[in-house]
Amino acid sequence: MSLERLVIGVGAGILALVLTFFMPVSPRRLNQRLVNIIVVVLCFASALALLDIPLSLVVAAASALLAILYRDVIRFVRHVVYDVTKYRRRDFWYRRIGEAVVGRGSRRRSR
Repeated sequence: MSLERLVIGVGAGILALVLTFFMPVSPRRLNQRLVNIIVVVLCFASALALLDIPLSLVVAAASALLAILYRDVIRFVRHVVYDVTKYRRRDFWYRRIGEAVVGRGSRRRSR
């Protein structure tokens, strides 16, 4: 194995790990499909550079799948935690009162 392949493989692996663990998982802050595509490409690049072809395809597919599942699980957990705790947050009530004052949002009036 040449030094170039080693550097490319290790670099792509480190970038895939950084994107997996440190990029935001909120769909409002970032396009999640783009991040997932970049993670998959980096996983395949790392595995192809470091391992032989038959083994690298299996390792790349497994690592990409685990990275995407991890990001999806974290996104789901954050969404559930926000839905459970949103009534305790001050910004929720400020937004709710602000919408009522300005006139937007849903109104519950019985006629």
